[in-house]
Amino acid sequence: MNTAAIANHLKNLLVRAEIGVNRALGRQFIPRDRPLFHIETSSACNLKCRFCAYTKKSTAKVSMSFDAFVHTVEQAVALGYRRFELTPCTGDVFMDKTILRKLEFLEQHAQVESYEFFSNLTIPKPDTTRRLAALRKLRHLTVSVYGHDLDSFVAITIGTPMLYNRLLGNLEALLEIAPSSSFEVAIGLRSTRKRPKTASSDLLRIVERFRSAGHEIWLSPGVYNNWGGYISQKDVEGLDMHINSTESAYKFGACEKLFDSVQVLAGGVVNACACRDVDATLQIGNVNESPLADIVSPANPRYMAIIEGQQRGEFGAICKSCDFYKSIYHHRSHYRRDGIATVTLDEFKQQLHGSRSTTTLARPRSS
Repeated sequence: MNTAAIANHLKNLLVRAEIGVNRALGRQFIPRDRPLFHIETSSACNLKCRFCAYTKKSTAKVSMSFDAFVHTVEQAVALGYRRFELTPCTGDVFMDKTILRKLEFLEQHAQVESYEFFSNLTIPKPDTTRRLAALRKLRHLTVSVYGHDLDSFVAITIGTPMLYNRLLGNLEALLEIAPSSSFEVAIGLRSTRKRPKTASSDLLRIVERFRSAGHEIWLSPGVYNNWGGYISQKDVEGLDMHINSTESAYKFGACEKLFDSVQVLAGGVVNACACRDVDATLQIGNVNESPLADIVSPANPRYMAIIEGQQRGEFGAICKSCDFYKSIYHHRSHYRRDGIATVTLDEFKQQLHGSRSTTTLARPRSS
């Protein structure tokens, strides 16, 4: 076992001990303030990345209509949300032909403070990318870059040289507008373990220019999650990638994602987590059938059943393998560092009840 693995093992042991102590003392740590509210504007993607569950999901690959988006945002704002995350569970925001209109709606909404999203940036043309410079409420844009050169890009994404060249053009456009833009840029470089350490390709040279300009670069070590069993080592055969399973990791207590990552999917389904649940096995309602205030509510038995089940240590297949899990019994270091106030589960439910009782419930949309 190498030094990094030993350090990670010791850290996990400490977290497990902390969870046990806090559970015994009844201490729970759920962020008090309203976090980002997640809306999936499109569940479709133009790439078929081999380490991703996109091609294996059974949920519809559609875009949310503009009216449905407005309806969802207005209900979320009424519940106290002011910041929005538009990244799909699997998909890309630019597959939505009305995305710029939706962003402009957020820009003009008096109660919306900010929004953010991820994109593979192979869909828009550079002129569209340059238009992002005019967006003042866009807080953060993360570009997911797949591969480290043309050959690895095509092998990982099952994409084409044309899409690779479009990515290069869009990255150039983003570098051009970044100094005058209000949003932060990060590059998520998701490649294989054969990625060279030097900038030996046109793509890696552009990434290094982002680094030199002070933008954050996230490097993947070539290890990827199995998406709840959807992805296996066979799916990435020949790519020098490792598909990891975290099912053996200790998990006890409801995951914080159930409280800060509820997502309205493109078709209207409300899912209790936006991370790895591509087929919405954690769905708690539908905004086309019920007001959002009735869905994200302590009075919603489906939502409460998921939370209480995890409190008992009961996790479905997706959650068992998820590496985003954080127990509400774990007081995360950045909560302390950033002074993030927390509440208990009972206080969270009271908070939801208070939001619901002061909200004028919207009439359900017809399906």
